[in-house]
Amino acid sequence: MLDMLESQVYTRIKTQFPSKLKEKYKNINFTTENKVDALPRFPTVYIHEMPGMETGADLQGGTINAVWSSFQIEVTTNTKQSDTKEVMDEVVKIMKKMRFQVISMPEFQNTDSIYRRVARFRRMIADDDIL
Repeated sequence: MLDMLESQVYTRIKTQFPSKLKEKYKNINFTTENKVDALPRFPTVYIHEMPGMETGADLQGGTINAVWSSFQIEVTTNTKQSDTKEVMDEVVKIMKKMRFQVISMPEFQNTDSIYRRVARFRRMIADDDIL
């Protein structure tokens, strides 16, 4: 059921991200990898599926009927904080189209050269749901 959820969310964000912003941020990088072997590209949109939690169990308990699915998405850039906000705003719109709730937007310290914005999303996904 959820084997390919991270891949589906990644694909939706990458393909539905507005063309005008892809033009503005020509080197934008969408990834599910938390480690970079090459030179970093900015802005980077890191999409991470967090551990899910089963819900909606029936009395037999033999199948997983639904899960609470959670994602943490981080936008980093080396330009300015407003760029991370602009990119994250579009990511939030795409996640809302998939019926995810924004559950927190924690603040993190920026370094002198890297700006970061983080959001977490959650949604119940039933066995036959389609994003």
